[in-house]
Amino acid sequence: MSETLERPAQAHAFDLKQAHKEGWTLLEGCGPENDETHLVGLHCSDPQAWWRVARKAGEGSTYHREALARLSENEREQIRLRFGPL
Repeated sequence: MSETLERPAQAHAFDLKQAHKEGWTLLEGCGPENDETHLVGLHCSDPQAWWRVARKAGEGSTYHREALARLSENEREQIRLRFGPL
């Protein structure tokens, strides 16, 4: 995952069906300013969900790279600290 991930310039429809099947989801509108997006585990811990998505993105999955790009910078920083550069 050597490329820097950036948030999409404009909102696109993001289908969470695959994410839910994999046991994670994106929560939008979090944080004190309601402008953060977090990746959370549905049936596993958040760090396990982060690891799964980061690993798949690292393997080249466009879907998972898009999911990581949608996260707020604070959330991406937490993932980078635990799993390395995105």
